[in-house]
Amino acid sequence: MKYFKNLAAIFSVFFLLYIQSALAEPVEIKQILQSSQGWTGAELPGFNSGQTELRVVTFKIVPAAKTSIHVHPVNGAGYVLSGELTMYATEDTQGDFTDPKKVKKIVLKAGEAWNEAVDTWHYGENNGDQDVNFIVVFSATKGTPSTLSLQKNKN
Repeated sequence: MKYFKNLAAIFSVFFLLYIQSALAEPVEIKQILQSSQGWTGAELPGFNSGQTELRVVTFKIVPAAKTSIHVHPVNGAGYVLSGELTMYATEDTQGDFTDPKKVKKIVLKAGEAWNEAVDTWHYGENNGDQDVNFIVVFSATKGTPSTLSLQKNKN
């Protein structure tokens, strides 16, 4: 009799799991970002005519490392896969970060998304103790570079 009780209990568990999976949605869609502004608050530019090209890029930044100071002349959106990404942008058109009144900062954690800052000098860094991994999707007219790095004059 105990055998049949155990068998009935096991059957009940499997039956409930089966019913739960049958009622669950097979595909889940979750919007993580919708905005017409970059993370600095500036409006994103409209699209030019011509052939559209999408680029999907993955990044890994180790602790205490940072990207170059750069600008995106095209629209892009990113998503943090793991770690924590800190980004800084400057309103200075020459890419100077020395005036704190002109600098904006954002901290993004795993599972968070952002629109890239377009035509604004910025950089990202990893201030955490684990690698930060993220993905960025750029959308531009075919042949347009997605990133331009700031070249400092070496005198």
